Amino acid sequence: MKIKTFSPLIAIYLSCLLWLGATLGYQESAAAIGDPLPSWQDGETKATIIDFVTDVTAPCSDNFVESSDRIAVFDNDGTLWSEHPVYFPVVFILEHGIKEGGRTIEEIVHRGMGAGETTEKYIDAASEFVTTKKNPEYHSYYVDLIYKPMVELLNYLQDNEFQVYICSGGDADFIRSFADEYYSIPRENVIGSLVVTEFKNRLGHPAVVRSSDLFFFNDEEGKPVGIQRDIGKRPIMAVGNSNGDLQMLQYTDDGNGRDLMMLVRHDDEAREHYQEAADDDHVNEALDEADARGWSLISVKDDFAKVFLGTDLP
Repeated sequence: MKIKTFSPLIAIYLSCLLWLGATLGYQESAAAIGDPLPSWQDGETKATIIDFVTDVTAPCSDNFVESSDRIAVFDNDGTLWSEHPVYFPVVFILEHGIKEGGRTIEEIVHRGMGAGETTEKYIDAASEFVTTKKNPEYHSYYVDLIYKPMVELLNYLQDNEFQVYICSGGDADFIRSFADEYYSIPRENVIGSLVVTEFKNRLGHPAVVRSSDLFFFNDEEGKPVGIQRDIGKRPIMAVGNSNGDLQMLQYTDDGNGRDLMMLVRHDDEAREHYQEAADDDHVNEALDEADARGWSLISVKDDFAKVFLGTDLP
């Protein structure tokens, strides 16, 4: 539970003081009340984030945004946690499908996506997977491979009354299994891909039951559609890491008021065991657009003082 210790008047005064300090380039004003992003290296990227937040939250700023309109959307895989060597949800689908009795590839995928299961059972299975299973490459629990600096960023935005959402191409129920506990993002703020579901009343136990048929793919062009459908407002901040996030970033960058678009760059082979080339067809289009539009890049190597929520990799 978060406790507010300042009166609204004092809070406005402090926000204006921070805005003035950021406008004049005085980083000491933010440091005076504590570093909101301690796992971030001091530098341009961190300063950009703090300047943006102070600018849109200070009532005396020309770029002030009401709290109800402070919408921030984040991709999940590769943005909030690692996605290597294989997307974690894919590993879950395979393991869950085998556990549920799948034998052929078709059966494994069908059962791995929770066909015939209630949403509650599927979410519980996903939660058990991310918290008790270890990634074979990193030998760490999957939730320990969440990026600590990104969790701090989520919390920083929430502390400043941003409405923070996950907008991912991954299965929404899979992400809901851990988003509240590890990201402090409630289930209703998860926008993801959806399978066809139906209501069933099994012997007096009403439930929503999953199938393995895709209902909506929340990636690429689907992300702005999902945002409009579930939020009904255009974000003022969007963070992703790949070409699958390009349209979400474009949708946010509408030129109407101040906004912030950011791309996570995986460039730290030593600490993340992964190095992404600039011409990688996973991210090349988004990088070209970022360069053309002046979007910010988040470098794992240069901007993260600590990488993972758990122990950093040897």
